[in-house]
Amino acid sequence: MMNRMIFGCIFVVIGAIAMSVNVLFFKFDEYYDLIRRLSFASFIIGSLLIPTYRKKHKE
Repeated sequence: MMNRMIFGCIFVVIGAIAMSVNVLFFKFDEYYDLIRRLSFASFIIGSLLIPTYRKKHKE
């Protein structure tokens, strides 16, 4: 379970960095839309991997 959370955090950070670099440097480049879609997908996939839900233990 912890590996999934770590991969989620890594995907979110990579997606956020890629989005900011894309907006700052590739605004007028031909790969702007492709990088934007990939970074957004990475961000969303990472955010879905992060949450941990546990069942309550009955005592």
